Amino acid sequence: MDKKWPCLAKPPVITAIFQLRFDNGSLKVDDYLSFDAILKRHFPKRNESFESNLSFSPATKITIGKNQVSGITDTRRTGYVYYTTDQKEKVSLSETEITYTTERPYEGWDHFKEKVFAILSAVSPVLESVTIRRTSIRFINQFRFNEFSDPTLYFNTQISSAGGGMPFSLIRYGFKLTYDIEEGVYSIVNQSVEHLPDKYVYIFDIDVLNRNNLIFELNTLGEMLESLRSVKNQIFFGNLTDKTLEQCN
Repeated sequence: MDKKWPCLAKPPVITAIFQLRFDNGSLKVDDYLSFDAILKRHFPKRNESFESNLSFSPATKITIGKNQVSGITDTRRTGYVYYTTDQKEKVSLSETEITYTTERPYEGWDHFKEKVFAILSAVSPVLESVTIRRTSIRFINQFRFNEFSDPTLYFNTQISSAGGGMPFSLIRYGFKLTYDIEEGVYSIVNQSVEHLPDKYVYIFDIDVLNRNNLIFELNTLGEMLESLRSVKNQIFFGNLTDKTLEQCN
């Protein structure tokens, strides 16, 4: 039976990200345009990204200052970015990557997963030939504290130093942890705190990645997402003290 995780009344998530990386295969970036109308139901705005190379003849000399030179440009379209009118949600599409990012107030895992699957379902016909190399979710959480003199009151994972301490006020610090979960699965966790004039802002950034190869299939991806979420929640709830959890309810 799946573990039931606590439901927070005030989730601290400020950014949630899903990413799929895959081999190029036969996918071309303009293939996504076949699903333009479907994608615009969720993301009505669209931008294009380009890559350009400029080459000069061997005889071209470039000196300091303003110069008039001639060359050859090679420009190609590398992807599309669909986004909402308020720019709080977007999906980036390229020949090797799909990334969904939302900065809207977090409405829970089911809502996040539903948006991910709406995107994947829309473009699934062009993904049937690709081999997925990495699947990941990333949740950036932000906490605000009036005082932070004893970090152990708020978080279970901390950096500490022996001795009598330093005679200076701490205004900012951060550290990074990498957890080996199982074969092909790992998590990168960044924690940082900054002392602003009226509060302490603590960032708890959890990135969970599965680099095992698989063929694109929605049911398999659904199971993988649930597995990644379980790891993310173990890290999140395992690091928060009761005092910090109270702030989320």
